[in-house]
Amino acid sequence: REAAVTDLVRSCGPQICDRCIAVAQQAVASAPPGKKLLRIKPEPAVLADREAAEHAVERAFETAFSSEMPDAERCAAIEDGANLASTLLEVRDRCGPARDVDVSVEYVRFVSEDEAEVHFTLLLSRFGPSGLARTGHAVRIGENWVVSRTTWCELVAQVGVECPPPED
Repeated sequence: REAAVTDLVRSCGPQICDRCIAVAQQAVASAPPGKKLLRIKPEPAVLADREAAEHAVERAFETAFSSEMPDAERCAAIEDGANLASTLLEVRDRCGPARDVDVSVEYVRFVSEDEAEVHFTLLLSRFGPSGLARTGHAVRIGENWVVSRTTWCELVAQVGVECPPPED
């Protein structure tokens, strides 16, 4: 996220980036008197081949969250994931083998050429047929799209697993 925005503002929960603040300021400045509720929608990034980028993001999420993929491939599908194999092992120790884990990417919104907001659902038998809906991010490193390290680490933190700092 750091490469896509200059600043993030956080209050009691949500974050808003500097570009969205500018859009919000413009909406406030141009609002008719007395209008209290203003909605903003930042412009999505324009990519040369959006469809290919969406498929690459989906593949990254499917690889990172698949129990059928080797750990090395799963780690490679996560930003700065070279030292995350220990988190995979710890999640398995805490939750058991996740043979029934699947992920469904519902929606991808590109916020820049190198970052996407991803709405996805983790399908686990213990959460029933509706799964666990989440919002995370994917980042492009070189030509490859990967799951953001923050998305992975926030998710595994929910089962008590802490990610090590990224390697230098």
